[in-house]
Amino acid sequence: MKSSSVTPNVVFRLDSSAVIGYGHLMRCLTLAAELRRRGANCFFICRDLPGNNSVLVKESGYNLLTLPVEKNAKLKKRNENVVHHAWLGTTWQQDAKQCQPYFSEIQPTLIIVDHYGLDARWESLARAFCQRLCVIDDLADRQHDCDFLLDYNLSVHKRDYAARVARSCQHLLGGKYVLLRQEFAKWQAKSIGKRDNNRLSTILITFGGVDRDNNSERVLQVLHQLNLPDLEHIDVVVSSKAPDLNSLKTYAKQMPMRTVVHTDARNMAELITAADLAIGSGGGSTYERLFLKLPSLLIPIADNQIKPLQIMNQKGLFELFFTFEELMQKLERYRTQNLPKVAAPVLFGAPFVSALILADSVTLADVKPWDVRRNFHWLQSDKLRQQFVMVSKPVRRSHFNYWRSLLDATHQYVFSILCNEHHVGSVGVKNLDVLKKEAEIWIYLGDTEQQSKGVGSKALMLLEGFIKYTLLLENIVLHVAQDNHIAQAFYQKHDYLLSDDILPDSFVDKNVLQMRKKL
Repeated sequence: MKSSSVTPNVVFRLDSSAVIGYGHLMRCLTLAAELRRRGANCFFICRDLPGNNSVLVKESGYNLLTLPVEKNAKLKKRNENVVHHAWLGTTWQQDAKQCQPYFSEIQPTLIIVDHYGLDARWESLARAFCQRLCVIDDLADRQHDCDFLLDYNLSVHKRDYAARVARSCQHLLGGKYVLLRQEFAKWQAKSIGKRDNNRLSTILITFGGVDRDNNSERVLQVLHQLNLPDLEHIDVVVSSKAPDLNSLKTYAKQMPMRTVVHTDARNMAELITAADLAIGSGGGSTYERLFLKLPSLLIPIADNQIKPLQIMNQKGLFELFFTFEELMQKLERYRTQNLPKVAAPVLFGAPFVSALILADSVTLADVKPWDVRRNFHWLQSDKLRQQFVMVSKPVRRSHFNYWRSLLDATHQYVFSILCNEHHVGSVGVKNLDVLKKEAEIWIYLGDTEQQSKGVGSKALMLLEGFIKYTLLLENIVLHVAQDNHIAQAFYQKHDYLLSDDILPDSFVDKNVLQMRKKL
């Protein structure tokens, strides 16, 4: 079980079952695939709960370490800290005790916890066995003791976790951190191109792996009754362990249009791309559909889905329905109305997440309020402003207004550079051009003590990875002052070449050079 100390060992602690579902398992397998591409050895610790799908861990080539089912486990009837404590199948103390021999043997660099039944108490014990710990959560209903907190819900807000993690914890919040499998990156362009078609000929039905309430069949009944004129094909995706699978298959054969029931589908990106509309529930598949710009009609099937789905519905990312009579009414409109367009800030986040949680002393982080204040003080330096092609000192009010608009922008991305957890500079991506597959970057180190120590190089590499693997772009352009020979040499060292393209209007008469790089 042991491996070289040079290779990072990563341990995932999560469960799947008929009650929990498979979402936690699937998103962790997605993250594990990216970590493995970076050379990590991945281990999964999972309890052998009824209806689990842990076999996928072995099929994906990872080490599966099982915890026993405790049939007579004495769980406290009330747990004042963790709403979903019963999902654990034992007490948190017993779970930690059972995991510790695995931790001692593996000696993980990183432990990743994705479990609604665990909180800071378990995490505090686990931290003694690893260098860093990452929590994946989307409930924000309990305390955590972690180095990274990942919640890629589009409904999440920084304040949701402000009192639930330490100040030093790095938040990975929102759409740029969404965990999606590689297949989705490959199908994105084709799927987006298909959305110009307003004809509702293909519908995708998906209510998660288990679909305990057989909602898929109820949707088929609605579609059968409606008999939409252009509807030619229906794809239904469920798990082979769905309790009503036989009934669903029987009803599918009775449909007037071609209806295919896919079990344990491995081509979800292709099915989403082929569809004109999705009908289903919340969960991880929501972000798959948003990434591929597929219009959706969704119903919450769990209490924890209601609030985030309502918030995203208000943002116009999809439509909600709460009864199947309401679904029928919404579908009826598409006899005469065009399908809606989807514009969602969902990026291919798994490569970026894996890069950040494995980064050494230098990393990138979302900008915090005190980072903006620090930037203001740094830019009082004439030397730094000259390097950054700024003429005058920033005024406090305009500076903060500028940063507020910058952080609210949907097509710009700004990060703080951290060195040993201290903010030392800033980087950004702007002027994205999807057609040219191009973006413009900027970078500066405000902490002069960190210059010429490799900090800028490491930050630049992380930013380039974000552009190539998360934004899915291929070309970078930047602008540097003509007399900033140190910066020019820095970029040339990283394979940036001088360009003779016409400068943008914002740089005319500012004595700047343009440099480019193809990733």
